[in-house]
Amino acid sequence: MWISPYLSEGVWLRGSFHTHTKVSDGAHTPEEVLFYYRDVCRHPKDPWAAYKFVAITDHTTNTHKEYYGIPASTPEFSVIEGREDSFGHHILGIGCPMTFMEDEIGKYKDDYTVEDDQKVIDKIVRQGGMAILAHPHWAHMDYWSAEKAAALNNYTGIEIINGDVFSGPGHLATDIWDAALTVGKKVWATGNDDFHGVRDYHNAWNMVLARENTPEAILDALRQGSLYVSNGAAFDSIVCDGEWIIARCHTSSIYSNTEKTFRFIGEGGHLYGLQMGKNPYAAYRRQGCEKYIRVEMALDWGYAAFSQPFYTAEE
Repeated sequence: MWISPYLSEGVWLRGSFHTHTKVSDGAHTPEEVLFYYRDVCRHPKDPWAAYKFVAITDHTTNTHKEYYGIPASTPEFSVIEGREDSFGHHILGIGCPMTFMEDEIGKYKDDYTVEDDQKVIDKIVRQGGMAILAHPHWAHMDYWSAEKAAALNNYTGIEIINGDVFSGPGHLATDIWDAALTVGKKVWATGNDDFHGVRDYHNAWNMVLARENTPEAILDALRQGSLYVSNGAAFDSIVCDGEWIIARCHTSSIYSNTEKTFRFIGEGGHLYGLQMGKNPYAAYRRQGCEKYIRVEMALDWGYAAFSQPFYTAEE
């Protein structure tokens, strides 16, 4: 029997977990960032497409060391506090305090060991947050190798899509994610703008299925894996029923003649199932040998959506 990471019911909320402001190296104040996400990105025909939350994650290395508070959440829009630990290779802390810390490791980032990175992750967790490995292939560099992702513990997610313009066309990091999943890490995918200014806006996002639109409910959903990643495509539903995983493309993502490709991917990035065509549904039946299965759905012009992994009861 497949085990789904998704809540059985709730509300779909669109948002980003990686956002910078003038407090570090962003071009806008926190209030201006909220204006772009809360007020600008709307579509009258698709209310679900409006952003409903954002996490403010300024860099810890900023020399200003200026205390600030994030804008308050409202019933319509949640604001989550966080940070991007940046002395070594960057790690997002979601739901933990924004603090300008001293460099406790004291090494150049390329000299960080697995043990050093683990200390950063553990500090985020001790402070009540969740750690996400940021942009593994940023600027055409292997910020996070498959070996490190497999060796580290206690982190919640990997940023498989990063919308910063410097990420370039090779930014997709499902290879690093699969490396971690293959050795048994139950970590979730996220996709974020890495917003510094309008150049990075509206490039990648998360669709979170949460109990309600509050920071606490969104954090609970992230912890459980009740979200999918998109750069333009949308799932209508992703469910499991007995031996089957069933995914459906949202009608607002497609035209009647659009070709869609569904890929069902398991350990080591192995392709276990493939469906191509105009059918908005795709289904995968358990074969008995998979460690996990995740779903990729790509539209014929390149936009895609990525589910979280489904495991079996014995896993």
